[in-house]
Amino acid sequence: MPATIQPFTNQPIFAALTTKQRAILAAAIDVFAEKGYANSSTHEIAKRAGVAEGNIFSKFGSKAGLLQAIIDPVVETIFPTTMDRLAAAQLQKPAATLTGFITALVMARVKFFANNAAVVKVFLGEVIYSNDIRQRLLANLPERYWRAVHSELEHLRTTNQIVAWSDQAILRLIWSLVGGTLVSTLYFNQPLADGDVQRLITALIKALTPSKEA
Repeated sequence: MPATIQPFTNQPIFAALTTKQRAILAAAIDVFAEKGYANSSTHEIAKRAGVAEGNIFSKFGSKAGLLQAIIDPVVETIFPTTMDRLAAAQLQKPAATLTGFITALVMARVKFFANNAAVVKVFLGEVIYSNDIRQRLLANLPERYWRAVHSELEHLRTTNQIVAWSDQAILRLIWSLVGGTLVSTLYFNQPLADGDVQRLITALIKALTPSKEA
């Protein structure tokens, strides 16, 4: 099983799967990420997993069922849990600074990406075209995450460390720049170096720092 896929299939949500079923899921992630969902076949997935094609249908029903078995855990459990841990560990500290806030958000996404690169590529291939998946993802982000983010942003606005924009506008900018950087590493085969991450953090801090004239 590829090292970049194992952290995903080792999630507790997959504990009930057999070794063979995990191999199928890992192979599906690998093939979908490599060729795209539309250009993949259950025959190739079964071959890469080292199982009979019938094993796919007996557990997952179809190629679409395999895709759903990858997407649903990300939307329902894995990403929300990651964001909840971020809120608990990094976003509930007093005397927040803009640098600390941006660094925590960026590094959480970079770490998630590094541990789930192939899964993220499959997920992005679907979320771009599916408003339903996007809405489910937002709806499943834990309340503690939203409260912590709002509290941090309110503190930063009150202390004039960040531009006086709405939470939504600030998060849209952050997610756009972070997402664009991560997508480029996936689809243009550009490795994400430490320097790239630091430049991203620096660019966000610069974009969100109030101008001296304000």
